[in-house]
Amino acid sequence: MKLSLKLTKEQLDPYFLEWDHILAQLAVLHKQRNKAAAEITQDGLTIYKKLLTHCRIALQDEGFEPLNGAERLLFIESSPSTYAAYRQLVELFVELKKIIARKRIEFKYLNES
Repeated sequence: MKLSLKLTKEQLDPYFLEWDHILAQLAVLHKQRNKAAAEITQDGLTIYKKLLTHCRIALQDEGFEPLNGAERLLFIESSPSTYAAYRQLVELFVELKKIIARKRIEFKYLNES
């Protein structure tokens, strides 16, 4: 299977749809300053890790991740109930989505050449 076929919208949308659901829950919990946010953050981390693994396999690049991704993950895992961890997780998803879009464009450009 071509690498670009593993990074299609159809392949990755389930991850982002699940994240959107969790993101809505986290936003409410953090607004209420509810400590239950830690559990939901863990769910978000699980989805992020699955998505990251999918992308690494698709790109055949074990080092693929957003800038300082490993350090940011450690921070989130060490304090999942904090607002700062929530914001970092949000930003990791945003950055990953941008990187994936860039990779799709690169594959499209390479296939047209």
